[in-house]
Amino acid sequence: MTQVLAVSNQAGGVGKTTTAINVAGALNELDYDVLLVDADPQGTATEGVGFRELYNQKIPSLHQVMVDPSRTSEINDIIQEHEEFDVIPSNKAMDALKDMLLTQVANSEMRLKLALAELDTDYDYIIIDCPPDLSQILDNALLAAENVVIPVEPTRRSIRAIEKMNEEIDYLESSFPSQIDQIQIQGIIVNSVESTPNNDTKQMLEFFSDAPYPVFQVPERVAIRRAWNNGVSVFQHDDPAKLNDARDAYLSIAEELTAETEVTA
Repeated sequence: MTQVLAVSNQAGGVGKTTTAINVAGALNELDYDVLLVDADPQGTATEGVGFRELYNQKIPSLHQVMVDPSRTSEINDIIQEHEEFDVIPSNKAMDALKDMLLTQVANSEMRLKLALAELDTDYDYIIIDCPPDLSQILDNALLAAENVVIPVEPTRRSIRAIEKMNEEIDYLESSFPSQIDQIQIQGIIVNSVESTPNNDTKQMLEFFSDAPYPVFQVPERVAIRRAWNNGVSVFQHDDPAKLNDARDAYLSIAEELTAETEVTA
């Protein structure tokens, strides 16, 4: 059975997209079949896996699939092959998606879930990179996935971001009790942890350690950004800078996810 995971934080600049790409890469490294869905109208994940040219082209995209019920099955036509995993890229047309879902589309919060049900390929994992806001697109991703990881920075603003995510989850669970069972937080991923953390970082890591779900740390490494610039995850990127501990971090996340969701490669 395909497991779907949303990667979400309503705040920007917390490593959400690099988390999505590298968790997808780690799952591929563990021999799982993976689909990465870029549901962010900014298209950062699309650029980060080498499909920047598709973002600016006027082509069928996730926008049409989610807006027009007669085109739901076309989700199979917009999948792109990547050397590590398949990708559904974002497109500039998605800039209008939030408003259209809010005002013009029936059953608007469930459009992505319905579209993913039309996939011809039986993926082991689908990773959804969400927009950095609370919107109809995010609700679509959370309802489609029913599982979420929250990337954060080791800063105080992350506390409120986690609180907001829990509030959104509570809202969705109470609003759609017949469509979903429960939206589970599968973990917090603390990004950009320095080799020698300062006192603020230490305090925040201590705060996160009391969370009722797994907490992972990803080190601050320039090689992670360079991998993104080259359109791959850290597992397909050679770099003279230190990289092994970043790979180990993402593998730990993937291994924990597979243990929780019980998908067998």
